[in-house]
Amino acid sequence: MTLHAAAVGAGPAITFLHGFGLHGGTWAAQVAEFSRTHRAITIDLPGFGRSPDAGDMRPMPDLIARALDARGVRETALVGLSLGGAVATDFALAHAARVTALVLADALLLGYPAPLETWDTCVALARAGDCAGAREHWLTDEVFAKARLRPAVWAAIRAMLDAYDCGHWTGAAALRWATTRPRERLSEIRVPTLVLVGEHDTPAFHAMADVYAAGITGARKVVLPAAGHVSCMEEPAAFNEALRGFLASAGGGPRPPRS
Repeated sequence: MTLHAAAVGAGPAITFLHGFGLHGGTWAAQVAEFSRTHRAITIDLPGFGRSPDAGDMRPMPDLIARALDARGVRETALVGLSLGGAVATDFALAHAARVTALVLADALLLGYPAPLETWDTCVALARAGDCAGAREHWLTDEVFAKARLRPAVWAAIRAMLDAYDCGHWTGAAALRWATTRPRERLSEIRVPTLVLVGEHDTPAFHAMADVYAAGITGARKVVLPAAGHVSCMEEPAAFNEALRGFLASAGGGPRPPRS
């Protein structure tokens, strides 16, 4: 299986990985900004967007590496939101030489004891054949509290989730990891790392951000004011500014031209 990927622009590569139930469209504001100075790549993770799960038993880092190889990308900065942050961490541990910089935004830490309150009900509804009900229940989770207050953002999130077939809840799709206990290996990550978290994200995701920042040598943590969990969509200007400054300091590419 080859994951769906889209690339816009030219320059140093920057690859974006989305959160659960969403797809590469999550990053519209970042692609518009960073394609001016970078080759901006979005990848749909297995079972989301245009990357249906085809029973490929390889772990996600290897599937992502294959998608990058198909586009001639050897090295990339890597930006992951929520689930995508856990995947980005997995990739950085499995393919360290390919990552020039790492950004973990409101990132899930695999194995951290902080399950989402809605998860079990979503699984039960989906397995009972009520995928629409599962999706609606997912949208009630506290991680979407700030997004619900922004009509355009909320409409975009709902549109992406409406296309999700609930495969990970029913068991028809699976996310396969290279490292199942990443917390024990965070010190092995040696690339410049930025840990972003929305001011109004949930306590669990703030705690996971603290673990990432403490565990990765030299990692810098930034709290984005006014943002919740889906920070790249809720506060795109602040997100992009933090990302741009970090990449410049990490050698990840030029600043945008000033008008």
